[in-house]
Amino acid sequence: MWLSRIAAKSFANSKAEKSSVTIAGTSEIETLKGANARSLSSYSPYGYTSCVPTGEEVVVVPASDGEVVLGTRCKASTLDGGEVMIASLGGAKIVLKNNGDVVINSLIIDKNGVIHND
Repeated sequence: MWLSRIAAKSFANSKAEKSSVTIAGTSEIETLKGANARSLSSYSPYGYTSCVPTGEEVVVVPASDGEVVLGTRCKASTLDGGEVMIASLGGAKIVLKNNGDVVINSLIIDKNGVIHND
């Protein structure tokens, strides 16, 4: 609790901002945020790793040693509440459905492990 109060005072004038990625690299990102923000690190939940492509909208937040990218904007999709999709720029995708199915591109594996090919 006290740590969050200290952080809040330190960043009182700093805000999270939306920005677009102008240059994407394997480990660092550049965005157009006011003036260019260069060499930004990107953070995501443990186990998830991605290289944000140029043009994606991201959220840039202040950190103790500069600014970092917190995440990318979720695109509207056909997911129902509670479903999860992992997708690549090239079109590969995995969808975890509410009924227990896992869809890998168009291959469906039901919750019992039976493979259905549409």
